[in-house]
Amino acid sequence: MFPSLLAALSLTGIAVDAGPSYLFLMNPDKTLTSKRYVPQAGDIVLFDDHDAEQARRYRRCGTDGPLHAGIVIRREDGSFATLEAGVKGVLKVFLVDLHTRLREYDGTVLVRRLRTPLNGDQSKQLADFAAAQEGKPYAIGRLAMQTIPVRLKSAQYARTFGKTSLDRDRWFCSELVVAAAVSAGIWDIDRFPANMMYPRDLCYDENFDLSPFHESPALWYPRPQLDRIGDGVRVGTR
Repeated sequence: MFPSLLAALSLTGIAVDAGPSYLFLMNPDKTLTSKRYVPQAGDIVLFDDHDAEQARRYRRCGTDGPLHAGIVIRREDGSFATLEAGVKGVLKVFLVDLHTRLREYDGTVLVRRLRTPLNGDQSKQLADFAAAQEGKPYAIGRLAMQTIPVRLKSAQYARTFGKTSLDRDRWFCSELVVAAAVSAGIWDIDRFPANMMYPRDLCYDENFDLSPFHESPALWYPRPQLDRIGDGVRVGTR
């Protein structure tokens, strides 16, 4: 649904500017509800550039899109950044300005907002964790091992082999997000095993239910100028 929705939004000629951005959520009656996106530390951001080869590699690993994940960090000066392992093909951990990252990304962006905002101590713990990981290399070797027929990175093995390390030398994107959330006290370290979770597991509650902590995934899009998108799809702003 989301990729086709993104195309429909683009066809309307919606302007892209430096103003507020919005989240679009599909309602049960197939209408779209939109609301202004106000970032907060702990929000999960999912990225998908719809690269066919990357998608095939993920399917060989037993998962599917979205293809990348990050988590929102609040800096000391009050600005927001995303903590990500791997950005624009550079295989290391980055802290990237949130608004710049969202507006420059060429693909679909989904956001799962944190239901209960972090307190000051939690936000600092998350920021401190992010600062300690910045610059570490991407775990490309560990990811490559998942394409072999016998692989242990799967929800079915979570109880036996699942764990979350808070201080890896190398990170895979979804592992980094899980560890960051655990470091801030958002999730319990024993409930969500970082080494068993892919970006899709952070987006859809198929294998691990994040719904008590995060809202449903919503499509991020720059500021809309129209109240109708596509053919018969209504948007109510709130």
